[in-house]
Amino acid sequence: MMPKPKDEIKDKTEGSESITFRIGKTVMGELRQEAEQKMESVNTLVNQIIKSYLQWHKPARKAGLGYVSKVLMAKSINHLTDEQVIQMTQEFCSNELKDITFMLRSENTFSSFMDGLCSWLDASGYNYRIDTVNDIDTYIIQFDMGRNWSLYFKTQMQLVFEYYNIKNAETKMTDNTVILNINRES
Repeated sequence: MMPKPKDEIKDKTEGSESITFRIGKTVMGELRQEAEQKMESVNTLVNQIIKSYLQWHKPARKAGLGYVSKVLMAKSINHLTDEQVIQMTQEFCSNELKDITFMLRSENTFSSFMDGLCSWLDASGYNYRIDTVNDIDTYIIQFDMGRNWSLYFKTQMQLVFEYYNIKNAETKMTDNTVILNINRES
């Protein structure tokens, strides 16, 4: 089963606990304002923040991942040729990706990789959606970072599919979007 962007089912079945925190007035004001803009409760927002920290920010830091401006990354990668982008992606995937996946999810499976990918997309603010039709999961990811970033990510996912022996999967790209079609039967 492919991970969904949010584990709604798990959240509803695992129950919850009540706890009290002291939060500064300024921070509380910002939380209330953010919750109002998102049309959700402060409780829901705080739970999302804590979950994001535990599922992405904390393990990402341990995996050696950091924050870089999307504009800087896009401008940098767009100076490379297609061949350089593909070579860089191959080197990254063969040397780093498996270790990062272990640090993010404590196991190295395709499902854990895709779960980590969704956490990264959420934390990074990329627009994406997952559609499932006839046992095919389609991930549509809008990066808006130019053709070479799309080529990088498309190549990375092709290598991920190969590494995890996912046979019935394909990648497509435009200048700003990458589409992954993954047959659940593979």
